[in-house]
Amino acid sequence: MAATSETHRPLKVLVLFERSQLAQETGAAIHLAPNCHSILRRLGIFPESFGANPVNGITEYTPEGKLKFDIDLRKALSIWQQPWMLSHRVQLHEDLKRKATSPDGAGIPAVLKTSSIVKDVDPNTATVTWEDGSSFSGDLVLGADGVSSVTRKIVVGPEIVPFGSGKSAFRFLIPHEQILKNPITQKLAERQGYMTMWIGDDRRLVMYPCSDNTMMNFVGIHPSELSASKGEGWNRGVAKEVLLDVYKSFGPLVQALLEMTDVSALKVWTLLDMDRIPRWYKGRVALLGDAAHPFLPHQGQGGGIAMEDAASLSALLPRGTTAEDVPDRLALYEKIRDGRAHKVQSLTRLAGLDLNDASRGTFNIMDFMYYNFGHDEWHNSTRALKEHLWARNGPVRSRAPLSFGPSPSPRQDHYGRPIPANDSRFTTYSIRFRSSATYLKTLFPTPEFSFSSPGTVAEASFRCTELSNMGWLGGGGYKYLGLWIHGVQYTCKDGSKVHGSLLVVLLESLADPIITGREELGMPKLFCDIDITSKEGGSTRIECSWRGAQFLRMHLDGLKEEVAGDKVEAKEEVPNGTTPTGPPGPPKPEEQGTLIYRYIPAVGKPGEADAAYPVLIREGSGSSSIPRVVEKTCRSQDSRLEFQEGDWQSLPTLHHIAAGLAEIPVFSVVEAKVEEGRGVDDLASAERIE
Repeated sequence: MAATSETHRPLKVLVLFERSQLAQETGAAIHLAPNCHSILRRLGIFPESFGANPVNGITEYTPEGKLKFDIDLRKALSIWQQPWMLSHRVQLHEDLKRKATSPDGAGIPAVLKTSSIVKDVDPNTATVTWEDGSSFSGDLVLGADGVSSVTRKIVVGPEIVPFGSGKSAFRFLIPHEQILKNPITQKLAERQGYMTMWIGDDRRLVMYPCSDNTMMNFVGIHPSELSASKGEGWNRGVAKEVLLDVYKSFGPLVQALLEMTDVSALKVWTLLDMDRIPRWYKGRVALLGDAAHPFLPHQGQGGGIAMEDAASLSALLPRGTTAEDVPDRLALYEKIRDGRAHKVQSLTRLAGLDLNDASRGTFNIMDFMYYNFGHDEWHNSTRALKEHLWARNGPVRSRAPLSFGPSPSPRQDHYGRPIPANDSRFTTYSIRFRSSATYLKTLFPTPEFSFSSPGTVAEASFRCTELSNMGWLGGGGYKYLGLWIHGVQYTCKDGSKVHGSLLVVLLESLADPIITGREELGMPKLFCDIDITSKEGGSTRIECSWRGAQFLRMHLDGLKEEVAGDKVEAKEEVPNGTTPTGPPGPPKPEEQGTLIYRYIPAVGKPGEADAAYPVLIREGSGSSSIPRVVEKTCRSQDSRLEFQEGDWQSLPTLHHIAAGLAEIPVFSVVEAKVEEGRGVDDLASAERIE
C-alpha cells in the first residue's frame, strides 16, 4: 500500500503490487465462514453472485465407509448473521479485484501493478524496492505477501520462518455431474451443499462443493513422506498413482472417487506452520494474512482470518487518516489482531491432530465454531479505534448516565414514607427487533457482560412509556424511551451468572425522575424531548429530539386492538434442552430482570470511578406492591425505526449516543405493540449484583 508522502495530508492512494501476472489463479475452493462473509458483504461483495454456495450439512465416515454422523446444518447455522459459504478462489479473487479497482465505488480506485517481485522494503521510509532495481515510496506498506513473505523478514527478522507440519495435502476438483452419474458415488452428490469427510488415524479426505454446486473440491491431508518428491514449491504436480496409494486402505466409495481425478489438475502442497511472531509491524510496514500467521487448513479459516486482518486495517485507517497517525494505528492493529488470530491458529492445530495422537484430548467442534464464527472484526476494530481516540489526550472523564445527586423518588417522599401509586397509569409503545450481536456486544459496559447464547444475531427492543397520575410527581407524569438488549448474562467473580435484558440507555423528558433513577438505581438516564403523536386509523409516531434536533423515531402503523380469543402468531422457539446450533445443550436461561451498570466517576481523577458495579432490577417486586395490569393491547402491522446521527452542533451532549444508536443494524421486527394499563412499579427491588 502507498499513499501521499505529505504527512499532514490524508492517506488516499492505494497501490497494489502483485508478484504474479494474474494470468492463471491457483487454488481451488475457499471457506467463507460467517466471520469473513459479513466483511465481504460490508464491502459490497456478495458471494452468491459469483457462484458461492451455502454449507447445508456435514457427513463423516470412517475410512472403510461406515457412517459416523450426518448433520443437517441449515437450522443450526441460522443463528449466524451471514451463512457459511463455499467459493472457488478464482471467482472470489476476481470479484475482490473488480471491487478494489472499479471507479464505481466510494473513494479513489486502487491501482494494480502485476509482475512486481519485491527485493527489499525499508520500514523507515515505506519504500519498496523491486528485483529490477526500481522502487516506490509511500506512507505505509502492508505486507500481504504470503507464507514466504519478504516483508516478514523485515518486520521480525530472519529467525522466524515457516516449517513443515509433517503433513501435506492433495487438492483437485471433480465435476459434480461426473460424481452424480457414477452409480457407486451417486449418493454423495444427491444433496447439495454437503461437506463429506473420511477421517483416518493419520490421513483424511474432505470433499465439498463450490461454483454453485457444480464442482466438488477435494483436500486429501496425509503424512508428507507419502507424497514426497524432488519437486519444489507448494503447488507441485503429482502422479495419480501416489494419490491412490496413500488412500488404498480407504473403502470402495473413496476409490471410485479418486479414480475420477484428472491427473493434469492434481496438485500437492506441504502444509506449513510457523511460530508466533513477536510483532506485527515495524516503522511503517505491517503484516497481514499468511505473512503474519500461516494457517493449516483444518478449520477453513486461513482466508477468513486474513480478511479479518484487512477489515481491521480498513476500520483503523478510515478516510481522513494522516500519515502521522500511522504508527499509533499500527500498534493498535497489532494489539487487536494478535490474540484472536493466534488463538484461531492454535484451535486449527488441535482440529488437525491425528485421531491416534495422545495429545488430541477432548475435541468439541461446536466450541471452536462458536469462537470462530461469532466475531465481526469491523465492529471490533471500529470500537477499538473510538476508545483509542477518546483516550489519546490522556485519561478521559468517563461519565455514564448515572451520577446526579439524590432527590425525592417514586420509592419515598422527602420524609422517607412510601407514596401511594394506586392510580398511576402507563402507555407503553415497543418495537422488538433482530440485530447484529457483534455490534450490540460493543455496547456492553464491561467484558463481564456477554450473550447467553452463541450466534451473531440477537434481539433488542426500543420501548417508550408515557406515565400519568404519578403520586410522587403530584399527579403529573413524564415519558421515557430506552434500548434493551435481550438474552444478556453477567458473569460474577465466582463464576455464577445473572441473566436479564441489559438497559443500555434511558432517555427521559423530565429532570426529576432522571436524577433519582440515576442516583438510587444507577440507571443510564439522560434528558431529551419525547413527542408522541397518534392519528386516526391506528398510527403512532414517537420522536426523540434535543432543542428541535431529532435523532430517533419510532413508527407503529396499522395498530389493531387485540381482543380476547385473538390468535397471536408466536415466533419460533428453540426446543428446551437444545441450543440454536442443533446438538443437545442447556435450555435458554430464564431472564431474572433488567441488568444495568452503575458508574460514578471519581472527582479530580479522570478515568477512575468511585463506584462501578452491575445492578439487577427484578420488575414487579417493588416495595409499593402495586401490580401492573394491562387493560388494552394493540399490535402494529407495520412498524419501523429511524435514526439520525446529527452532529456536535445540533446534539452537543447527545451526539455520541445518537451516533451509536444510528449504527444499530435492524434486520427485522419481531414484535411491535402498544399496551395501556394501571400500576407502575417503584423499582425498589434494584440490587447490587456484586
